[in-house]
Amino acid sequence: MLISNPLHNPLFGPSLLVVLGLLSGALLLLLVGTRGNLARLRGSVLFRRWQVWTVIALLYGGALLGGALPTLALLSGLVVGGLWEYARLVGLPRSYRRVLLGTGVLAGPAALFAPGMFQALPPLLLLAGTLQPLLRREGGVRHFAFAVLGWGYIAWFLAHLMLLYRYVDGGPGILLVLGLATGLSDIAAFLVGRRWGRHPLAPAISPNKTWEGVAGNVLGAYLGVGLLAVALPAPTRLLLLALLPLVIAAGAVWGDLLESRIKREFGVKDTGAWLPGFGGLLDRVDSFLIVIPLVFYFLRLVGL
Repeated sequence: MLISNPLHNPLFGPSLLVVLGLLSGALLLLLVGTRGNLARLRGSVLFRRWQVWTVIALLYGGALLGGALPTLALLSGLVVGGLWEYARLVGLPRSYRRVLLGTGVLAGPAALFAPGMFQALPPLLLLAGTLQPLLRREGGVRHFAFAVLGWGYIAWFLAHLMLLYRYVDGGPGILLVLGLATGLSDIAAFLVGRRWGRHPLAPAISPNKTWEGVAGNVLGAYLGVGLLAVALPAPTRLLLLALLPLVIAAGAVWGDLLESRIKREFGVKDTGAWLPGFGGLLDRVDSFLIVIPLVFYFLRLVGL
């Protein structure tokens, strides 16, 4: 269905209970940690992150339960915001930014309405894009290469969300699970790595990442999938409960390290500064960029 009332979706109740429970529990822990001091709580980075997570949960869950068009609108916003940050990060000239943003918004609608065209977009746009460094003095092959990377990394990878939504059995429910499990995977990696992290994972890319944090990724992913198991398609629920968290955790680590590598290449800590407690949009969705296509092809592999 293109548009529907989220309140009438059978997944609304279970999802709401899980999310409210997690957000309430996290807020209670923050209050305990600040000993009930509201001034300290409001000034806490963790509280600002809690606020962002609350908004993310409302927007993401509301869009998925509201139908294909609200989901597409959310996806388009993520693509535009992500490409804008990326273009500034890698220093693309204005002409390249315009083309990147203009072509970036094509991937989502193509995935939703014409999956055949979605598969054809990368070679067609790559072919057409080779004209830009030839016809414009601004920029060159280096900028073209970074633009191509940005389109594939952000627009095309994220657009797999619409393929999952529309063409996979139980797609909206699976996407709800992915959102929760990816978020909890990131949070658990941060908490476990901060408390017990001793063994560096990739010190040349991200010195703060540890193997203990990777264990947190896996634990968080299993927790997220388990809490929303009711949203998974019944015929393959046990298989997905066993294997899906491993795919999510692998994608979360992969996506985090990839974004860290890109930022290190350009000597920046964050891709932006507008998202309280996180930095930029890409700093928040870096795991999701890899998890979404990885899970899509995993599900195709197991026959969903």
